[in-house]
Amino acid sequence: GPHPRSHPARHIFFTMADEEDPVCQLPQIKEACKTSACASTLSHYTECVERINAKGGGDCEPYYFDLLKCVDKCAIPQIGKILK
Repeated sequence: GPHPRSHPARHIFFTMADEEDPVCQLPQIKEACKTSACASTLSHYTECVERINAKGGGDCEPYYFDLLKCVDKCAIPQIGKILK
């Protein structure tokens, strides 16, 4: 059956099990990107969300889209490496 993915996201950068499907790893790679390449973008978004929660209104969409773009830019080359 499917094995539980208990290992931390960064683990995938060092070891690759044969049965791993790159597409299944995308969420892990994206999570890893959020805390590495996109850490500052993530913190801007998080700060925005906290401000909005404090004020009770506002919009963090621009920050969110920046984060998505950053994560995609970070993740795509890594997926490419796995697929080769």
